[in-house]
Amino acid sequence: MDGLASVAAASVGARHCVNIEKCPDGLYNKAYILTMDNGKEVIAKIPNPNAGIPYYTTASEVATMDFARDVLQTPAPRVYAWNACADDESNPVRAEYIVMEKMGGVPLSRVWWGLQPNKKLKVLLQVFEYQRGWTRTRFRRFGGLYYAKDADSGQQGPLYVEDGKPVWDSRFVVGPAVGREWSDAGRGNVECDRGPWASILSYREAVGLREIAAIKQLNDAPKQMQIVYGPEPLLYQPTSQKKLAALSSYFQILEILLRDDAVPTDGHLWHDDLHHDNIFIDPESLTISGIIDWQSVQIAPLFDHSLDPCILDYTGPDVGDQLSRPAIPESIKSLPQGEEKAAALAEFLDKAVMIAWRSLVQSKNAEQYRMLSFQQSAAGNLLHLSRRIYELGEAHFRTLLLDLQDEWGENNPQSGQFHPFPIINFSQLEIVEIETDMRRADLGIQLMKDIQRDLGKLWPEKGLVGDEDYDRVKTLLGRRKGELIARYCTRQGWDTAVFEQHWPFDG
Repeated sequence: MDGLASVAAASVGARHCVNIEKCPDGLYNKAYILTMDNGKEVIAKIPNPNAGIPYYTTASEVATMDFARDVLQTPAPRVYAWNACADDESNPVRAEYIVMEKMGGVPLSRVWWGLQPNKKLKVLLQVFEYQRGWTRTRFRRFGGLYYAKDADSGQQGPLYVEDGKPVWDSRFVVGPAVGREWSDAGRGNVECDRGPWASILSYREAVGLREIAAIKQLNDAPKQMQIVYGPEPLLYQPTSQKKLAALSSYFQILEILLRDDAVPTDGHLWHDDLHHDNIFIDPESLTISGIIDWQSVQIAPLFDHSLDPCILDYTGPDVGDQLSRPAIPESIKSLPQGEEKAAALAEFLDKAVMIAWRSLVQSKNAEQYRMLSFQQSAAGNLLHLSRRIYELGEAHFRTLLLDLQDEWGENNPQSGQFHPFPIINFSQLEIVEIETDMRRADLGIQLMKDIQRDLGKLWPEKGLVGDEDYDRVKTLLGRRKGELIARYCTRQGWDTAVFEQHWPFDG
């Protein structure tokens, strides 16, 4: 820590650091608040081994924050010092690090759930303005953003296009991708093409090839907290063969999907994790003072980005185009005062805020809204699931292929007749297998949702649970596991060993 403290002090013109306060542990980084003898406070961040590809993750994060501040006019932290070379002899920290500005204000999480809907919309309007700026800035290449000196990209031509005008900026280049999907679940050790890419097709082909490489090069996919896997014929059991079959279909339809006029061909730099702790605000004026955590932000097509900010609390079915201002239902008004009515009203207000957000996007940023709609289509869902087939989703992916056949017939008339699905012809036996797998997977998803509902606030989000709750959560999960085994152990084909092999909460 002495080396980090010295570097941080020098970066802000202080003589020495007088206090180091460790921030709560994050999943990907260790962070500290350093106070200097001149009163200046800074944030120092050191990535964990799972943060991403060494060197590139840090180098891209620094350049991305600079670009966000200077070009996108987004309040990202100012960087005072950094080094992406852990083994550089001139690096006194002997680790990758970033020393950056400590944002003013407080995390949005401190106030968000106490705000009335109109106050939440005040914050969301600011988020929207930033996102509208990100939409206007279009890249013709896909990957991560770097300083020109830090990545060899072979880039030619303008860096980006803004409002239809090409912009050359020699400070930056597009280099290898650093998004989480390129390193999560062991993918960081997979030999694959990481970019940059000059076209959306080559980028999306690399995504599919990466998933194939992960399936073939890595031993077992990580256990999943979104679905309960288990023995057939009751539950869905993933196999490499089914995953590879899904990806084979992906390559058969990819080029045709990307030819659709609704699919953009440009890339956008976009913060995909706008949750309540990554946005800082003035608690009085509700003005956004900073947006943090630009690690692993990458340039990708809009349909590969999180276009609804994570601060939206609505968890119900997609609102679609039903964007009329909702009235409180009589079924809620008639409930007696109490927890049930409060919960129902909160759910209604969350939906009302979501509708207001979508209405704003629809009226003020047509391209973003069009991509939100595309993400809900069979084609959009196929493209989304294809990025994580190594981990999960192949059963739903193959079902969506059947849905796409139906959508294709509805949306692609030719010469007065419906144009048939052009690539994949499933046999009746294959259709039965796909539909059966889907039913099994849906049961597994519902079982996991039931477990999550039962645990409530104790649910181990991202596999993490506080020390004070660990024993209780472990006991509850063990009990639920035993209940599931007892419920299904008499079913034909049940194999407890297979169920336990896939149960994600042990160990």
